[in-house]
Amino acid sequence: MITPRFRLEQSENTCTIKIRAPYTHLRDLDATVEENAFLFVCRPYYLRLTLPGDLIENENAHSSFDSDTGEFTFTYEKAKPGEEFKNLDFITTLLTPKIEVTEAEGSRKIEILTAEDQPEFVNLESKDLTHGFGFSMLGHHNFGAISAEFSEVFEIDPREVNLEERRKLRLQYEQGKFDSCHYLADLHDDEEIRELINLSAPWDKLTPENVVFSEKELDFLKELSNLDYNLTELQKKYCYNGLLDILFAYCYDRRSTYFEGTSESSWTITKLAATFSWLDGFTEPQQALICAFRRCLIYPLYRNFEFNQVILKDLKNIVQLGCKNIIKCFIDIYYTLLTGEMGTYVLNNLFIKDYITYIMKWDNSEWDNIVEKVKELEIKKEDLGLNLGEIERGYSLGKHLEKLTIEKSDSDDSSVDSESDSDSTYSDDDTDSEDSSTK
Repeated sequence: MITPRFRLEQSENTCTIKIRAPYTHLRDLDATVEENAFLFVCRPYYLRLTLPGDLIENENAHSSFDSDTGEFTFTYEKAKPGEEFKNLDFITTLLTPKIEVTEAEGSRKIEILTAEDQPEFVNLESKDLTHGFGFSMLGHHNFGAISAEFSEVFEIDPREVNLEERRKLRLQYEQGKFDSCHYLADLHDDEEIRELINLSAPWDKLTPENVVFSEKELDFLKELSNLDYNLTELQKKYCYNGLLDILFAYCYDRRSTYFEGTSESSWTITKLAATFSWLDGFTEPQQALICAFRRCLIYPLYRNFEFNQVILKDLKNIVQLGCKNIIKCFIDIYYTLLTGEMGTYVLNNLFIKDYITYIMKWDNSEWDNIVEKVKELEIKKEDLGLNLGEIERGYSLGKHLEKLTIEKSDSDDSSVDSESDSDSTYSDDDTDSEDSSTK
């Protein structure tokens, strides 16, 4: 059966469910409501929703069908007039799960699926995070099956390198990859970077109220599995701060491509986010963003600290617009990774789908605390451990000495010219004197 595209609207006393199910016969239609459960069946479509509140199917309920658009509309009264049904836009959370499997802390509940629907990676209990990978370090198994196939995506094998060692290796590797000449070139020849800095981002004029899902995004959300998560406090930290790392890489890619994206976008996002490429984890926002700043000065085309500061501003704007806007960004990341040439689609199964589902269900108060930290956070050059100040001072000193050398050379040339002129004048005077004496 096919899950149709659907959306929900509400007024103070009613809830309306709109379902797009074209090419159906009304004689096959069955739609019922019982308390907070809504069921729609019309071959080949099937939809079962669990709503945030109860509805009443009485004489005031009404339904309609638009044959031109293939859209059904069902309107029911709320059992409690005036009750607000929260997060109706997060349609994945309304889909009724088939069955939950585990309640263990540090795990996620999963659905029993058919063989055809079975995901490539299934993360269950995750008590020991030292060799974990993926969303909130939930992954522990099956990495051997993908390590060889996706060697261009991952820098390490998490089964062999624990979290602490990953970070040490990453820092050493980054230090060796840093190119001071490229950094200085982008620091002083920054006309193109200035143009990018001055661009207005699509989210600059948005407010939380006018962020809406497109039809394509709704189609994506309805196909997600409605999973529940029971993360430990440490796993939540990995989740929140990994999200910041991924979003920073996304913001960099979008601004550096004039907010259009390119065929290289999947590489850029994967390479800049150590959460992806190194399967690293962060426990504080500052850790994640220092890492993001470093990698943005080492790998991509534009390696400019001021440009990174604008990216940080973009990130702050996105997270302050609320969860719906973050989900829209992650759906965009999903499709970007899906079309990547080096197998970046594997990151959708390891990270992106879980992130989108979890964002719709997480504790908003905890996330709000993270957002407040990010709003106040500043990254300085000395935080990055790349000796940027010393490199810039060395460059300035070299330029100053070069200027002095040129000035001295010019001065010497002027002195030679002056002596030459003096000799010439002296010679002329002698000639005149001799002529006068002869006379």
